[in-house]
Amino acid sequence: MPVFTPTHLGKWETLYSDLLDGETLPLTADGTWMLADRPGLIAAFDDGEVVYIGATEKLGRELQVAVAGGAESELRTLVAVIELGSSKKSAAARAKSGPLATRVSRKISKMRYRVVPATPSQMTLIAEAFAVVADPRYNGPTARANAALDTLPK
Repeated sequence: MPVFTPTHLGKWETLYSDLLDGETLPLTADGTWMLADRPGLIAAFDDGEVVYIGATEKLGRELQVAVAGGAESELRTLVAVIELGSSKKSAAARAKSGPLATRVSRKISKMRYRVVPATPSQMTLIAEAFAVVADPRYNGPTARANAALDTLPK
């Protein structure tokens, strides 16, 4: 597989740099209350390493759900599956509430995040391209390849 670098992103390289470089905020209720429901990209970091890149129509709501649970969140589901070994089939439901949700919330409370605005028409494609270049632990190509290998019949 070729190694992709930020230069492969072309005109989106500066947006990528804005998302991954610079000051991050704690992924807690206190750190997300000021965000409005605007479209954009999210990067979650754990110990300075990017672990998740995603796009959402409502930044504030998405991050508040990731912190508090109670509704389905891609980040919470990925933490449940990759970090806590939950089944892919039941992870989304179990990460919303209950004992697994408490463990997910503990993991997420140690994370930091950074957001950048993006247009709704292109943000999903941009987020996917950024995930290819950054290769985050939860939703990068390496994580997806490992998941595909793990699901092969024995």
